[in-house]
Amino acid sequence: MIREGLTYDDVLLVPQHSTVKSRSKIDISVRFGRGHKYQYQHPIIPANMKTITGKEMAEVVAQSGGLAILHRFMPVEEQLQTVEYLVNHYGSKHVAVSVGVQNSDKTNIRKFIDLGVDIFCIDIAHGDSQHCEEMVAFIADADKHNTIIAGNVATGRGAERLWKAGATAVKVGVGPGSLCTTRIETGNGVPQLTALMDVAQSRQEMLANPYKSFNLLADKPMQIIADGGIKNAGDVVKALCFADMVMVGNLFAGCVETPGQVLSINGQSFKEYVGSSTHKTNHVEGVAAIVSAKGRFQDVLTKLLEGLRSGCSYQGANNLVELRDNPEFIRITNAGLRESHPHDVILK
Repeated sequence: MIREGLTYDDVLLVPQHSTVKSRSKIDISVRFGRGHKYQYQHPIIPANMKTITGKEMAEVVAQSGGLAILHRFMPVEEQLQTVEYLVNHYGSKHVAVSVGVQNSDKTNIRKFIDLGVDIFCIDIAHGDSQHCEEMVAFIADADKHNTIIAGNVATGRGAERLWKAGATAVKVGVGPGSLCTTRIETGNGVPQLTALMDVAQSRQEMLANPYKSFNLLADKPMQIIADGGIKNAGDVVKALCFADMVMVGNLFAGCVETPGQVLSINGQSFKEYVGSSTHKTNHVEGVAAIVSAKGRFQDVLTKLLEGLRSGCSYQGANNLVELRDNPEFIRITNAGLRESHPHDVILK
């Protein structure tokens, strides 16, 4: 049997009756982490990529009330210095670190814990793997209060295994990112909306069936982060119908606060945007590119959050929990997608 796979462009949310009086009053905060102990002002996480989240980006994310996950492609001493600065200035709740699954990562994890870090992101291409599960268990054993984000996965079964291993949240997305070539180079992947639906359904089944989640403690909320494929605020709304938070790369690439120098080409300004696998000499699952230089992070974030609030309003949702309450989608054709965009006009 061959299943059908859907991505964000394949569907629209059907508008619902709304009693929302003002979009500005919609609560887009999110509780996240082990025991839901942390509250963030918004659910958008800039991607933990080398050309997205360094020290400067992490600072402005913390200032916005969000969660910043530092990338792991920097010398460990630099990473430790950056973490120490950020934790001292903004507290541990706004700063997470990315780690791999090597023995050196285990040594570094203990150093990060000593600095006050308690949110870790296991950042590997194929999270549904034994070595990812083993690293989840290691971090959980190192400190029972740690919040563990693990991934990436593209199936409910993969998410289930990581949750049972001790993950607080799973990162969902294999191949949807604008720089990712995993699906082309390996033939593997799941269209992002279908992947999110599958993972969300597995979570629902586990919560409804104590026998499937017997070894999960009450303080492990089995959360979901949608990672990749976000092209606009509408995609954020669709993703949050299934996920607790959304990771965004391309839309923040080129922001003032991202790492890297501004390049001038034919009078236009650009910044480098590089896929994570591009840094690994034995992988061919990402590309290097340039994107137009953008304004500040806060300006891009504000536009996304305005669209998110508007999307919630059309769904009659006063908050993100209500947004996930039985959303109704409709499948659209290519003609429907074209109709959804500005058309038959010359844009100024």
